[in-house]
Amino acid sequence: MTASAARRAPGPGRLAIQFGVAFALAMLAMGVIVFLVAEERIAQRIDDALQVHVAKFLRPVATGPATDADVIARIQEWQRRKMLSERTYLFYDATGRLMAGRLDLAAPQPGYSDVTFMGGGRKPQKGRALATRRPDGSLFVVVQHSEAAASLRALLPSVVAAIFVSALLVGLAATILFARLTARRLAETQAAADAIAQGDLTRRIPSDRLDGMFAVQAESLNRMLDRMEDMVNTQRQFSSHLAHDLRTPLTRLRGLLTAETAEADRAHLLERAERECASIIAIFDALLRLAEIETGRHPSAVRDLPLRDMLEDIAETMEPVIADAGCALELGRLEPVRVRGDADLFNQMIVNLLENVVTHTPAGTRATLSLEQAGESALIAIDDDGPGLAEGERDRVLLPFERGKGSGLRRGSGLGLAIARAIVRFHQGSLELADNAPGLKVRIRLPALPDAVPAA
Repeated sequence: MTASAARRAPGPGRLAIQFGVAFALAMLAMGVIVFLVAEERIAQRIDDALQVHVAKFLRPVATGPATDADVIARIQEWQRRKMLSERTYLFYDATGRLMAGRLDLAAPQPGYSDVTFMGGGRKPQKGRALATRRPDGSLFVVVQHSEAAASLRALLPSVVAAIFVSALLVGLAATILFARLTARRLAETQAAADAIAQGDLTRRIPSDRLDGMFAVQAESLNRMLDRMEDMVNTQRQFSSHLAHDLRTPLTRLRGLLTAETAEADRAHLLERAERECASIIAIFDALLRLAEIETGRHPSAVRDLPLRDMLEDIAETMEPVIADAGCALELGRLEPVRVRGDADLFNQMIVNLLENVVTHTPAGTRATLSLEQAGESALIAIDDDGPGLAEGERDRVLLPFERGKGSGLRRGSGLGLAIARAIVRFHQGSLELADNAPGLKVRIRLPALPDAVPAA
């Protein structure tokens, strides 16, 4: 890697810090929420415990409801048994005078309340009280020292700070580590991209040490690079073939124009020159049409096409042409299948394929045109018993200017199959060449309309 490339290598950057801070803030928020929920649960448990103890001390006696004396006696009995406790029981008469209990606390209002009192120490203490007014106006009070909640509140600042600092450090460390690993893997992708930009189209992103989304991304990018390499190589071959195919008629044309001939032969030379010009123009017309179809710029008039009727018309038109070449065209099974398509493109596709029978097969070849519905597809087949194509040539001849090895001396632009395949792709279909043993099978599969008439 060059020095300039090293300077441009991806690093953790501010994104790692941002993720670390976000993680720490999230942990801080979670800590506060956990604290609030815990405090609420503790307060609820204290209130529930106060209700239980009120019911316990005011429970009836054998002769009826507990009197004030019964309640006072229960408090005094409890005080004799319990010297230390988190709870305290108080009893006030109707005037608010403390009758039982050892806590210096003014009579609170009936119900739950937070109270402050002086305990055994010098500092005031806080607690939770439940006061119950009795029918004679006396007041029974249970006080729960809320030391747990107070301790929890006292711990809150330090706990929250510890959570925040820990989360910040852990978050930053984790995100920086993750960012460094990500940057290291991106650096390999960047190195591959730099190499490709410098002309090394064979360079690929190493994916054997990757997993997860990085492996999926690398494989996807490598597939894209494979496709780009194929396109560049195809374009180079296309340019080479184009130059070769145009060089021959242009050379012949120059020879005709520079030939010294008698006046009587000039008309014939001009006629031959005109044919060469027409051949050159035909190649450019075919290239332009191929480009229009492949780039979707063809002014298409897509509509429902009854394929059986169209194939019958094309066969009727092409049969004399094929017969003039000493070949024969027959119609096989033609089912009433319909597709959505451009009629002009469709006609050109079938004509191109039938012209190949004329151009690339010897006299006596018999070709069969058929149509059937195969599931949700319309299947068009053109079978012949000619010389066919070797297995390694069937995909190659679908490229522009590529021809079979046995057709070197025959005329033709080398664009017929390429245009046919482009038309099939335009209609979201597929074109396949196969062995007909002997001869060649051409299979065209197009999406059939759902309301197509089923086969008889």
